[in-house]
Amino acid sequence: MSVKRRSQTPVLIVYVVTMLISLVVFGAVALTLLDVFVTQPRLARQASADAGNTSDEVVAETTDDYSSARETILFVGADGDTINGIALIRVIPDQLAVKIVPVSPYTYTSVSGAEGTVAELNSIGGFTYLKSAVETAFGVTCDKYIKINNDGWRSFVEYLGGTSDYYFPEDLYYKNEANDEITSFSQGMATRTLYGDDIRRIMTYPLYSSGSEMKVQVVGELSTALINSACTYNRSSVVSNIQNIFNAVFNNSDTDVTAKGFAEVRPAYEYLISNSTAPATYRIPTGTWDGRGYFIPDEAFKAELLTYFGMAEEETTLIN
Repeated sequence: MSVKRRSQTPVLIVYVVTMLISLVVFGAVALTLLDVFVTQPRLARQASADAGNTSDEVVAETTDDYSSARETILFVGADGDTINGIALIRVIPDQLAVKIVPVSPYTYTSVSGAEGTVAELNSIGGFTYLKSAVETAFGVTCDKYIKINNDGWRSFVEYLGGTSDYYFPEDLYYKNEANDEITSFSQGMATRTLYGDDIRRIMTYPLYSSGSEMKVQVVGELSTALINSACTYNRSSVVSNIQNIFNAVFNNSDTDVTAKGFAEVRPAYEYLISNSTAPATYRIPTGTWDGRGYFIPDEAFKAELLTYFGMAEEETTLIN
């Protein structure tokens, strides 16, 4: 009698089905655990980071507008005690503005009971007196001061690239310091780029038909032309060399500008240079030239200067 074998197929099917169901169940549990303990926390961290980045961007847009880098600089070019030029320079990076007020060394004022011109007070009490004299005469406080020598001025102008955007008010003739030959510049637009020694000689030219009054105007015009030329034609070079410019000024000046202070305002200066082709303007002080050849600023000009420099606006903002 033959034995009838039972097929193993149903058993195999049951086994496979059981395994598949187990994989599905355990897989679902594993995915749930992965989502709860890994995916969701990661997404939460990412969302938090994104929120933090968004917050930083908003702060940068609303508060980091470089208004804190506004400053008034007393800039003096000098060879020893001989003053070549003086200017009050108001830098307003957030408004892409550099505002210049040229100052005559013959401005008459007083410091600590001593009266005299800015140049005379400089001889009496040094640069401390000079700074106080300018602040008293024009009713402003200088945040920084720079008294740069001829070598420093030469390097500074070379880094800026000089300027050819200058219109000579009259014919100028002077003796060349290198070879004693007579050098001349004709009235009208400059025919070549003017560099440090050229600009210094033009600013200190002794024979202007209008005397000291013309010198003040020339300082304003040349300073404005130099800065605007740098921003128009040489901005990338100036930005890439801005540390070298600081070093040239710092190493050749009597100044209270520090490396740390410069580092703080450097981004604002780079922003200003990179985003404006003509940030610089100038304003001639109004007042009276007396019989001695001394300049006495109008009291009204002090109020005008505060407005021009944007200081009146700042004071109103602080009060409000």
